[in-house]
Amino acid sequence: MNKWINSIGLLLLLVLGACSVEDANGLSPEAIVANAVEEGKDLKGFHMKAQFDVYQGEEQIDDSSMEQWMDYENMRTKVIAVDQSGKESKSLNDGETITLYTEGDKEAYEMEAPDLSNPNLMGSNQREQIQNTLNETRKTHTIELIGQEEVNGIETYHIKATPKEKGTIRGEEEYWIEKESWVIVKTISKSDNMKVEYTVTELEIDPSFKENTFTLDLPEGVEVLPFEALDPTETVTLDEAQTGLEQPFLYLPEGEYEIDKVEKFKVDSLDRTEVSIQYKQDEVVQFTLSIFPTPEESLSMGFENAEEVTVRGVKGEYTSDVIQNLTWDEEGLRYSLLSHNPELTKEVLLEISEKLELKGTN
Repeated sequence: MNKWINSIGLLLLLVLGACSVEDANGLSPEAIVANAVEEGKDLKGFHMKAQFDVYQGEEQIDDSSMEQWMDYENMRTKVIAVDQSGKESKSLNDGETITLYTEGDKEAYEMEAPDLSNPNLMGSNQREQIQNTLNETRKTHTIELIGQEEVNGIETYHIKATPKEKGTIRGEEEYWIEKESWVIVKTISKSDNMKVEYTVTELEIDPSFKENTFTLDLPEGVEVLPFEALDPTETVTLDEAQTGLEQPFLYLPEGEYEIDKVEKFKVDSLDRTEVSIQYKQDEVVQFTLSIFPTPEESLSMGFENAEEVTVRGVKGEYTSDVIQNLTWDEEGLRYSLLSHNPELTKEVLLEISEKLELKGTN
């Protein structure tokens, strides 16, 4: 699935205690944000082109673009995304089926479209995802109105959101909101030394779509396969997992926690098999134990506040920066305990690691 989301690096992730300054049209920052979050939902459709730029310090590390057609009346959408290398990916929901295709592939993937009579099941498009981000920002940032500006010929309100608390994952954010449709046409988000810019370069509101707009022309010879064929994950038994890893591995026998499912999948790009065992308690998922051959790269997952710890007598790493995760290498395998429950602290994860037993010795 990664090849479908890497082209569209979507922007993740205002108490409206902002200043009460009003602009020339008598709108406060609070009113502008409310309109951007709520009023835009009444659109019948749109056509837009947008550019994504990602920077690490002064270095640009990603440059991609997308074009999207959205028909809310008939619940249809098409996206063409181009990644930094120039490779094109296409996705189409024509109201009946969803089709995915990446340039150069010999296969396209298709699945039945969900029942879209409930708009909440439509699945968010790029514009809606940014709206949702802005809505969340209302809770964590203070907002101020910078002024009125033109972005690629589009008249906008420019607002700035500053975190209410220091040290948060999401830093300063800026939004440019189109004055009439309340569509967000530009964003800049900062976190540590990372900066992500999203800019709409062309925008048409409530357009008339051509008959062939919501179709895909696939190259000759491309085979259309069911969507399930794209997922390399296979539900297996513990014995089958051991066969995939080709050696005994540590796992937690059932007791305080029950095994919810065991999955095995082949990562072709890394030429390795990975196994994940999901554990639950009282029918609620608590943590996942992931296992794969020790790679050449270090334990570090790149989190700034990672802590070096001792796990089962060897060097390990614990992070709670973005996720709660305990990682270590043992007997040629890398283990990762990922918590799904905030109450599973570092100490609890370390206790669980000590209870692991060897599987596959018989």
